[in-house]
Amino acid sequence: MKYYLLLIISLLPFFSFSQQDTIQYWIQFTDKNNSIFTTSNPQDYLSQKAIDRRLKRNIPIIENDIPVNQNYIDSVTATTNVWIHNTSKWMNAITVSSNDTNVINQINTYSFVNGIEKVKILMRTVVSDKFLNQSTTKNFNSFTVTPHYPYGKTYNQLHLHKMDYMHDLGFQGQGMTIAIIDAGFLNANKMIGLEHLFEENRILSTRDFVAHDGDVYSDHSHGASVLSIIAGDIPEEYRGTAPKATFHLLRSEDAQAEYLMEEDNWISAAEYADSVGADIINTSLGYTTFDDTLDNHTYTELDGHTTRIAQAVNIAFSKGMMVVVSAGNSGSSDWGYISTPADADSALTIGAVDSLGNYAPFSSYGPAFDGDVKPNITSVGWQTYYITPWSNEIAQSNGTSFSAPMITGMVACLWQALPDYTPKDLKLLIEKSAHQYSTPDSLMGYGIPNFYDAYHQATGLNYTYSTRLVLDELFPNPLKESGTLTLNFISYKDQEASIEVINNLGQTIQKITPRLLKGRNLVEIEYSYWKAGVYLLRIIDADTQVQVKKIVVSD
Repeated sequence: MKYYLLLIISLLPFFSFSQQDTIQYWIQFTDKNNSIFTTSNPQDYLSQKAIDRRLKRNIPIIENDIPVNQNYIDSVTATTNVWIHNTSKWMNAITVSSNDTNVINQINTYSFVNGIEKVKILMRTVVSDKFLNQSTTKNFNSFTVTPHYPYGKTYNQLHLHKMDYMHDLGFQGQGMTIAIIDAGFLNANKMIGLEHLFEENRILSTRDFVAHDGDVYSDHSHGASVLSIIAGDIPEEYRGTAPKATFHLLRSEDAQAEYLMEEDNWISAAEYADSVGADIINTSLGYTTFDDTLDNHTYTELDGHTTRIAQAVNIAFSKGMMVVVSAGNSGSSDWGYISTPADADSALTIGAVDSLGNYAPFSSYGPAFDGDVKPNITSVGWQTYYITPWSNEIAQSNGTSFSAPMITGMVACLWQALPDYTPKDLKLLIEKSAHQYSTPDSLMGYGIPNFYDAYHQATGLNYTYSTRLVLDELFPNPLKESGTLTLNFISYKDQEASIEVINNLGQTIQKITPRLLKGRNLVEIEYSYWKAGVYLLRIIDADTQVQVKKIVVSD
């Protein structure tokens, strides 16, 4: 950190903008002396969940947990033409806005100020959108036989990591809290595939660290798309990686600009996530170049601990949280390398592949400048299925900003299954499960992780599909005299099955031969002429094994 401060002080004449230009500054303080807060009373500034996480992991409460000294903040904001934007207790700093450089230079003389850095000039004539790489396709038609129920179109992108096995074992993110730090969550509160989160009160909080207007649902749509990948649930059509997890939705990114200040917004958001007790942070954001080119990062800075945002990721990890970060989408550009905080030593950095495991050429490559393997692992970020916030359609899109939430939900489910694991041990377990752990490279890192294999390695427990076709559910039963009979199958392979409905005279009154795919399948049988009574449902699989179920039709 001292490197930045020395550099800032040496550039003080740089503060010479015209009085009418509003600029934002990072003000670094020297200490937290005479604070009203102490490390012995963390309940004054941390939630009980955050304290419990530290206790469980034997993580001490230290000085960087204590909020910034309020007396220092008051002294700065008491100055004319200075407005506070965000604070950072981890970095012991605040971000302020001002249109008076003389005042800023005066503040820099205060004894408790260690340095000041310009992080944003509020002058912008060109509006751009950093997330325009998304392309969508229309929703598919519904079929009588829904393959891979309940996953629908998401089956392949989850099965690549054997997450369907983890879900079948009951691990779907229950009890895990995820903080998503993004550019906004447009319409997330109105999306069909996210209704369950609001009905079950699993959106614990929302915060906007950019506009501070309290509304994250009217900003950019990117965070809502990310949320759908983790938690989306549309029966028979779509299922996310952790549909039963709980969330904090935090906005740190201004999608219409790119300034160093956005990294500092992110730090404040991460500190908030820690304070409310989040287990995992997902961020599909990364930084290399800025609208003010003087702030551009160099590759030598991406050594895992030089940029402030990378330092913040490492601190978050030290507080007991897993931080899942997208690698970046620069693989085909002149830059090519990962962005920051993807370089952070402690980040679980995610590159992109397609659902067949093929490397996505746009996925940023490593290593970090210090030689660390980056990306750490890869997931489906090439033609990833998600739910569109503007139309509620299931669509496909590209980007490591989609492969990161894929992994985030999987981490939640695995951690749910292995609650005693530390973030360090869990991260290593996931890496070891990846297909090229022994021979990592700069494109895919350790490769594609197998989350069921990670669970198996940790517990010794095995999971296999039955060696035949299994009717897992049949509903409703009893039936009315007309309606729909729904059958939920688990099939151990792609196969054609025979399903017969037999009355009490031994006569077959209806027969279908659905084509079933490996995994879960939903079959719906429409009926309108079955009389009240008892019937047998005879199911014959491709290996001629027979199952018989009794169904009742009521008056």
